[in-house]
Amino acid sequence: MSSNNSPLAGRRALVTGGSRGIGEGIAVHLASMGASLLLAADDAEGLANVKSTILEAGGEAETQVVDLLDKEAVEELGRSAADVDILVNNAAPGQGRTLFSETPDEDWDLQLELILRVSVRLMRSIGPRMVERGWGSIVNISSGAVVDGSPQVAPYAAAKAALEAVTRVAALEYGAAGVRVNAVRPSFTPTARNGRFSQDAEFLASRAKKVPLGRIATTSDIAEVVAWLSTDAAGFITGQSINVDGGATAGTWRPSAP
Repeated sequence: MSSNNSPLAGRRALVTGGSRGIGEGIAVHLASMGASLLLAADDAEGLANVKSTILEAGGEAETQVVDLLDKEAVEELGRSAADVDILVNNAAPGQGRTLFSETPDEDWDLQLELILRVSVRLMRSIGPRMVERGWGSIVNISSGAVVDGSPQVAPYAAAKAALEAVTRVAALEYGAAGVRVNAVRPSFTPTARNGRFSQDAEFLASRAKKVPLGRIATTSDIAEVVAWLSTDAAGFITGQSINVDGGATAGTWRPSAP
């Protein structure tokens, strides 16, 4: 899958939520570029499948089944992964779609714990080791919901917005040591996590019409950007939140038919 000339040869990457969906796509792509992977999630079967995909293509991968809602387990993951060069904080829970005024505290707690606090714990554990080595890339997976005011997902959007704030602070604090911290904002991407919407042809067609490039994002679209940010080609980019949305945040325009 890789050679010594691969952009990420010799690098080790930790991807949380790497058992399916966007996390799977990121892991497989990083491996194709030469990185050795550590995949962490609570889905043992999914992790095994992704690991098998990477190994069959000639890559390197290990897995760690971990309950990311268990603080001690996350801190142990951070200690065991202290040597990683690339950290991708991707894990996020599914979210119910409820009106802001009807969203219970439990939903807020879940989103903030898995999206924000887990990422902070891993950055706090792994970041200083990157600083010691003088190189590192942290990519936090955010969401277009941070900027598009998506209704009925307030806890999810708020947690992602908080993660972006942490991204900028960490970029400032780690930058002088050669450690870069960025965020990637995927637009809607059909994965199992998005449930029935990923299989609803009418919904997908409607979403695609709102995208200047005329289609819905794929996991590969997200993975390409994350992988690029993890290479020296992006060596002067830090503290940024990059939209991967086919131009949707630029606005909506359709030329008149001739």
